[in-house]
Amino acid sequence: MSGFDSEQVASLLRQLGHNDQLIAQAYVQGYISGDDNNIKHLMALHKSGILRPDEDPGDYRTSADIKQMLNRLMRQQRGYRQMSDMGKVINALSDSVTDYRDSILQQQHDDADYYLEQLDDLLYDTKDSFSGSLDNMHYAITSQFGFVSTLGAKVRENEKALNYAQKLLLELKQIDPNICYQWIDWACPNELARKVTGFIEWFHEVLDRLAHIIDKMRVSLFRLRRDEKQANQLRGMARYLRSHPEFEIDPQLHDAEHLPQALKFSPALALRGYVDVRNTGLESELIEIVQSLRKAAVSSVLKSRDSCEVSDDDIEELAYHYDFFEQEVELLFERSIIDNSACSALAYWQTHQTDWHQQQLEMSPKAWIELVFSCYCKLTNDQQQGLTIHMKGKKVNGTNNNYSFNDVVIEPRALNEA
Repeated sequence: MSGFDSEQVASLLRQLGHNDQLIAQAYVQGYISGDDNNIKHLMALHKSGILRPDEDPGDYRTSADIKQMLNRLMRQQRGYRQMSDMGKVINALSDSVTDYRDSILQQQHDDADYYLEQLDDLLYDTKDSFSGSLDNMHYAITSQFGFVSTLGAKVRENEKALNYAQKLLLELKQIDPNICYQWIDWACPNELARKVTGFIEWFHEVLDRLAHIIDKMRVSLFRLRRDEKQANQLRGMARYLRSHPEFEIDPQLHDAEHLPQALKFSPALALRGYVDVRNTGLESELIEIVQSLRKAAVSSVLKSRDSCEVSDDDIEELAYHYDFFEQEVELLFERSIIDNSACSALAYWQTHQTDWHQQQLEMSPKAWIELVFSCYCKLTNDQQQGLTIHMKGKKVNGTNNNYSFNDVVIEPRALNEA
């Protein structure tokens, strides 16, 4: 911006203000035709780069820069598609910071001011571009994509906007903004540190805001698809009724002689949400209502209630629930780990039958094998990585992959396998 003075900018803004109707007509209608009254103004606008000649001689259209600016300010549909590559932006910012640091270290203050201004412009353009894109996304959702009229077009625009937003969020999440802190890991001026930290904070805010917009887009797409389905059903019903005239109601049905009196149309009921005080026929009833409301309300007699004391019982400590057979399964796993050998569940069951009978405990071998397998499945992932289970059985006749297991073997897993 240092290459222009304020008078040049003010002259361009005055030209935009003096020819506002011509520019508005060229933007809204797509073109504007020159005649004897406005040809001089159109030529001046063309010379300034605001208008450009159209294909037809004598017609002018708004330039691409002016049209993009108006599209963005008027929140046109294509405004949210900003093809900005954040990776390239960060690389450009890194180059500007490097040039600024070299200039500061070499005491070249004029060059440092230029690079700092260049960095500030790039940061401003990036923030403004992405913020405008997110604003237009949010506006498109709240307006239910009002730039198109049909529900089918709204659904398609919502799907395209959702796909674009999801891809943009995925690309931005692949970038780590914390690497930008490396730009200020030297004795940099405060203004550079303030700009860099502000950019990092803004980047995190963009990610959160974009994720919120994606959630709202999903909800909007669900509602639009539901409305489109209902509209299709109503159109199908209307086509069916048009093709079957027997369902049409005769406008003279209320005068039909064959229709019973109970089914004939009757005049609309004169209902109101208030009382017509000017109707003298309601005077006596209104007086009775007012007098009944003015009567003293009869107070009900309070009934006496019985009272009693509430005593707290002693807090009972619950004992830990102990399961004998689950403890035996843990001992089976422990023996396999300590001995570093394979342990058969069926062999363990046969070995400990005498001890279990002495304690008046009993479990069938099938239930024991199922319990061992269930306890193995309840282990954590880290615990299961340390043990391997082998199922022993045979295939069931008449099936492909169904097996009848008669034993399970627990074996420690080798360290290189884990």
